Amino acid sequence: MSIHINTGYSGISPYGLFILLSIASGIAVIFRLCIKRGIPFKKALLLIALIPASSWCCACLYTFITSGGKRIGLASIGAAMGVYIAAILVSLIPPGTGHRNIMLQNCTFALPLMYSIAKLGCLSAGCCHGIRYSGPLSVEYSGTDVSVFPVQALESAVFAAIFISGMVMLRKHDINSVRKVFITSAAAKCSLEFLRDTHTGKFISIGQTVCILAILLCGCPLIYNWHKRSSNI
Repeated sequence: MSIHINTGYSGISPYGLFILLSIASGIAVIFRLCIKRGIPFKKALLLIALIPASSWCCACLYTFITSGGKRIGLASIGAAMGVYIAAILVSLIPPGTGHRNIMLQNCTFALPLMYSIAKLGCLSAGCCHGIRYSGPLSVEYSGTDVSVFPVQALESAVFAAIFISGMVMLRKHDINSVRKVFITSAAAKCSLEFLRDTHTGKFISIGQTVCILAILLCGCPLIYNWHKRSSNI
Protein backbone atom coordinates (compact mmCIF):
# COMPACT_ATOMS: atom_id res chain seq x y z
CA MET A 1 0.00 0.00 0.00
CA SER A 2 1.40 3.36 -1.06
CA ILE A 3 0.64 6.68 0.65
CA HIS A 4 0.07 9.61 -1.70
CA ILE A 5 1.06 13.06 -0.44
CA ASN A 6 0.02 16.19 -2.30
CA THR A 7 2.73 18.84 -2.28
CA GLY A 8 0.87 21.34 -4.46
CA TYR A 9 -0.53 23.54 -1.71
CA SER A 10 -2.41 26.69 -2.66
CA GLY A 11 -2.50 28.13 0.85
CA ILE A 12 -0.14 27.98 3.80
CA SER A 13 2.41 25.21 3.47
CA PRO A 14 2.29 22.54 6.20
CA TYR A 15 6.08 22.52 6.09
CA GLY A 16 6.26 26.06 7.46
CA LEU A 17 3.66 25.29 10.12
CA PHE A 18 5.57 22.22 11.30
CA ILE A 19 8.82 24.18 11.45
CA LEU A 20 7.16 26.87 13.56
CA LEU A 21 5.56 24.22 15.76
CA SER A 22 8.96 22.55 16.12
CA ILE A 23 10.58 25.76 17.36
CA ALA A 24 7.65 26.65 19.62
CA SER A 25 7.57 23.20 21.21
CA GLY A 26 11.33 23.14 21.68
CA ILE A 27 11.60 26.52 23.36
CA ALA A 28 8.59 25.71 25.55
CA VAL A 29 10.36 22.60 26.84
CA ILE A 30 13.64 24.47 27.29
CA PHE A 31 11.96 27.31 29.15
CA ARG A 32 10.12 24.93 31.47
CA LEU A 33 13.28 22.96 32.23
CA CYS A 34 15.28 26.14 32.82
CA ILE A 35 12.76 27.46 35.36
CA LYS A 36 12.44 24.06 37.01
CA ARG A 37 16.22 23.64 37.28
CA GLY A 38 16.98 27.04 38.80
CA ILE A 39 17.75 29.30 35.83
CA PRO A 40 16.59 32.90 36.50
CA PHE A 41 13.37 33.82 34.72
CA LYS A 42 14.89 36.69 32.71
CA LYS A 43 17.82 34.57 31.54
CA ALA A 44 15.50 31.72 30.52
CA LEU A 45 13.32 34.20 28.66
CA LEU A 46 16.34 35.64 26.85
CA LEU A 47 17.45 32.15 25.86
CA ILE A 48 14.17 31.19 24.20
CA ALA A 49 14.05 34.60 22.51
CA LEU A 50 17.51 34.07 21.00
CA ILE A 51 17.08 30.44 19.94
CA PRO A 52 14.84 31.00 16.85
CA ALA A 53 17.20 33.50 15.20
CA SER A 54 20.36 31.62 16.19
CA SER A 55 19.12 28.22 15.01
CA TRP A 56 17.76 29.66 11.76
CA CYS A 57 21.00 31.48 10.91
CA CYS A 58 23.20 28.50 11.78
CA ALA A 59 20.94 26.11 9.83
CA CYS A 60 21.32 28.22 6.70
CA LEU A 61 25.03 28.85 7.28
CA TYR A 62 25.70 25.12 7.71
CA THR A 63 24.02 24.36 4.39
CA PHE A 64 25.91 27.17 2.67
CA ILE A 65 29.29 25.95 3.96
CA THR A 66 28.76 22.22 3.36
CA SER A 67 27.47 22.84 -0.17
CA GLY A 68 30.51 24.91 -1.03
CA GLY A 69 28.45 28.07 -1.24
CA LYS A 70 26.08 26.62 -3.85
CA ARG A 71 22.85 26.76 -1.85
CA ILE A 72 21.18 28.01 1.31
CA GLY A 73 18.58 25.98 3.15
CA LEU A 74 17.64 24.61 6.54
CA ALA A 75 19.83 21.85 7.97
CA SER A 76 18.99 20.11 11.24
CA ILE A 77 22.61 19.81 12.39
CA GLY A 78 23.17 23.51 11.81
CA ALA A 79 19.95 24.33 13.66
CA ALA A 80 21.07 22.23 16.63
CA MET A 81 24.40 24.06 16.67
CA GLY A 82 22.49 27.33 16.72
CA VAL A 83 20.49 26.24 19.76
CA TYR A 84 23.69 25.36 21.62
CA ILE A 85 25.35 28.62 20.59
CA ALA A 86 22.37 30.56 21.95
CA ALA A 87 22.69 28.75 25.28
CA ILE A 88 26.43 29.48 25.48
CA LEU A 89 25.93 33.18 24.67
CA VAL A 90 23.18 33.63 27.25
CA SER A 91 25.22 31.79 29.89
CA LEU A 92 27.94 34.44 29.57
CA ILE A 93 25.57 37.13 30.83
CA PRO A 94 25.96 37.78 34.59
CA PRO A 95 24.85 36.95 37.16
CA GLY A 96 25.19 33.19 37.38
CA THR A 97 27.71 32.39 34.65
CA GLY A 98 27.66 28.82 35.97
CA HIS A 99 24.29 28.21 34.33
CA ARG A 100 25.89 27.16 31.04
CA ASN A 101 25.89 23.41 31.63
CA ILE A 102 22.28 23.34 32.79
CA MET A 103 21.10 25.33 29.78
CA LEU A 104 23.08 23.14 27.38
CA GLN A 105 21.58 20.06 29.01
CA ASN A 106 18.07 21.48 28.68
CA CYS A 107 18.68 22.10 24.99
CA THR A 108 19.88 18.52 24.55
CA PHE A 109 16.67 17.18 26.08
CA ALA A 110 14.49 19.37 23.84
CA LEU A 111 16.27 18.93 20.50
CA PRO A 112 14.87 15.43 19.75
CA LEU A 113 11.33 16.82 20.06
CA MET A 114 12.15 19.72 17.74
CA TYR A 115 13.67 17.35 15.17
CA SER A 116 10.75 14.93 15.43
CA ILE A 117 8.19 17.62 14.63
CA ALA A 118 10.35 19.20 11.91
CA LYS A 119 10.59 15.85 10.12
CA LEU A 120 6.79 15.79 9.77
CA GLY A 121 7.20 19.04 7.86
CA CYS A 122 9.75 17.38 5.60
CA LEU A 123 7.37 14.47 5.08
CA SER A 124 4.58 16.82 4.01
CA ALA A 125 6.83 18.79 1.65
CA GLY A 126 8.69 15.86 0.13
CA CYS A 127 12.14 17.12 1.02
CA CYS A 128 14.74 14.83 2.60
CA HIS A 129 12.80 11.87 1.23
CA GLY A 130 13.97 8.29 1.38
CA ILE A 131 15.44 5.85 -1.10
CA ARG A 132 13.28 4.24 -3.78
CA TYR A 133 10.96 1.73 -2.15
CA SER A 134 7.70 0.11 -3.24
CA GLY A 135 6.84 -1.94 -0.16
CA PRO A 136 4.22 -1.32 2.55
CA LEU A 137 3.75 2.34 3.58
CA SER A 138 5.85 3.64 0.70
CA VAL A 139 5.26 7.29 -0.13
CA GLU A 140 4.43 8.78 -3.51
CA TYR A 141 4.46 12.55 -3.94
CA SER A 142 2.32 14.50 -6.38
CA GLY A 143 3.97 15.12 -9.74
CA THR A 144 6.07 11.95 -9.57
CA ASP A 145 5.46 8.27 -10.21
CA VAL A 146 8.27 7.10 -7.94
CA SER A 147 7.59 5.51 -4.55
CA VAL A 148 10.08 6.18 -1.75
CA PHE A 149 10.77 4.98 1.76
CA PRO A 150 9.06 7.13 4.46
CA VAL A 151 12.33 7.90 6.23
CA GLN A 152 11.00 11.23 7.55
CA ALA A 153 8.15 9.46 9.35
CA LEU A 154 10.58 6.92 10.80
CA GLU A 155 12.88 9.71 11.97
CA SER A 156 9.95 11.50 13.58
CA ALA A 157 8.94 8.37 15.51
CA VAL A 158 12.50 7.52 16.58
CA PHE A 159 13.27 11.01 17.85
CA ALA A 160 9.92 11.29 19.62
CA ALA A 161 10.87 8.10 21.47
CA ILE A 162 14.29 9.57 22.31
CA PHE A 163 12.65 12.71 23.69
CA ILE A 164 10.23 10.74 25.86
CA SER A 165 13.06 8.50 27.09
CA GLY A 166 15.12 11.56 27.96
CA MET A 167 12.30 13.05 30.01
CA VAL A 168 11.85 9.76 31.87
CA MET A 169 15.58 9.53 32.62
CA LEU A 170 15.64 13.14 33.80
CA ARG A 171 12.70 12.47 36.09
CA LYS A 172 14.53 9.47 37.53
CA HIS A 173 17.67 11.59 38.05
CA ASP A 174 19.85 9.44 35.79
CA ILE A 175 23.27 11.12 35.97
CA ASN A 176 24.09 10.00 32.43
CA SER A 177 20.75 10.99 30.89
CA VAL A 178 22.16 13.94 28.94
CA ARG A 179 24.98 11.90 27.40
CA LYS A 180 22.58 9.06 26.59
CA VAL A 181 20.16 11.40 24.80
CA PHE A 182 22.98 13.13 22.92
CA ILE A 183 24.70 9.91 21.81
CA THR A 184 21.43 8.18 20.90
CA SER A 185 20.29 11.19 18.88
CA ALA A 186 23.58 11.41 16.99
CA ALA A 187 23.60 7.65 16.35
CA ALA A 188 20.00 7.68 15.11
CA LYS A 189 20.66 10.65 12.84
CA CYS A 190 23.77 8.98 11.42
CA SER A 191 22.09 5.60 10.89
CA LEU A 192 18.87 6.86 9.32
CA GLU A 193 20.88 8.93 6.85
CA PHE A 194 21.58 5.72 4.94
CA LEU A 195 17.86 5.49 4.07
CA ARG A 196 17.81 8.95 2.48
CA ASP A 197 17.81 9.30 -1.29
CA THR A 198 20.55 11.94 -1.22
CA HIS A 199 22.87 9.41 0.40
CA THR A 200 22.74 7.11 -2.63
CA GLY A 201 26.21 6.62 -4.06
CA LYS A 202 27.96 8.04 -0.99
CA PHE A 203 30.08 6.15 1.51
CA ILE A 204 29.55 8.69 4.27
CA SER A 205 28.06 12.17 4.24
CA ILE A 206 29.29 15.33 5.95
CA GLY A 207 26.35 15.12 8.35
CA GLN A 208 27.25 11.55 9.31
CA THR A 209 30.85 12.59 9.88
CA VAL A 210 29.68 15.34 12.25
CA CYS A 211 27.47 12.84 14.09
CA ILE A 212 30.31 10.33 14.49
CA LEU A 213 32.62 13.03 15.84
CA ALA A 214 29.89 14.10 18.27
CA ILE A 215 29.44 10.51 19.46
CA LEU A 216 33.18 10.13 20.05
CA LEU A 217 33.41 13.49 21.81
CA CYS A 218 30.57 12.64 24.18
CA GLY A 219 31.05 8.88 24.39
CA CYS A 220 34.75 8.72 25.28
CA PRO A 221 34.34 10.40 28.71
CA LEU A 222 31.36 8.13 29.41
CA ILE A 223 33.37 4.99 28.58
CA TYR A 224 36.34 6.28 30.60
CA ASN A 225 34.20 6.91 33.66
CA TRP A 226 32.55 3.49 33.32
CA HIS A 227 35.94 1.80 33.03
CA LYS A 228 37.25 3.75 36.03
CA ARG A 229 34.29 2.70 38.18
CA SER A 230 34.69 -0.91 37.08
CA SER A 231 38.37 -0.88 38.02
CA ASN A 232 37.55 0.38 41.51
CA ILE A 233 35.09 -2.43 42.23
